[in-house]
Amino acid sequence: MRGRPLIMVDTNVWVDLYVPGRPNRQGSLAFFEEAMRSRAEIVFTLEIARAVFRIVTYEAKRWVRQGKGELSEAYAHAIANHAWDFVQDMQEYGTPVGSSTPDLWMASKLRDAHPEIEDNLIVAACMRLGTDYLVTNDVKLLRHAPVAAVDPQMMTRLLQIAA
Repeated sequence: MRGRPLIMVDTNVWVDLYVPGRPNRQGSLAFFEEAMRSRAEIVFTLEIARAVFRIVTYEAKRWVRQGKGELSEAYAHAIANHAWDFVQDMQEYGTPVGSSTPDLWMASKLRDAHPEIEDNLIVAACMRLGTDYLVTNDVKLLRHAPVAAVDPQMMTRLLQIAA
């Protein structure tokens, strides 16, 4: 590992940061705080940014519909703007990285161990970039990833130990 660890952060950890009430929120918040304190180098794929935008938008719309019964055009617009703010915030925490054609090839080779294309594209990007860790709350991905994959709580401890 370099002086500053290179860490890929999975969609679910970002969503935990931005959506209140999620079961893993506290662990994800602690991880981001420690990552910033220790100056870890965080990366995320463009697909992760897109997924975070989609999920936080969906969750906010669901929350408004539960409270108000309907979603006005004004609320929908405000929610989209809020989701864009989160994507901007992600860029302040870390660096977006694109995917490549070889990532898709590698993702297809990983499907026997883990069938999810989104997860396999993330793993392939980790392999291409040489990340030190993949931080995720996805239990299946933690079991099957062919890269060093840890949950936010473990990554927080690892960063604290390395300090």
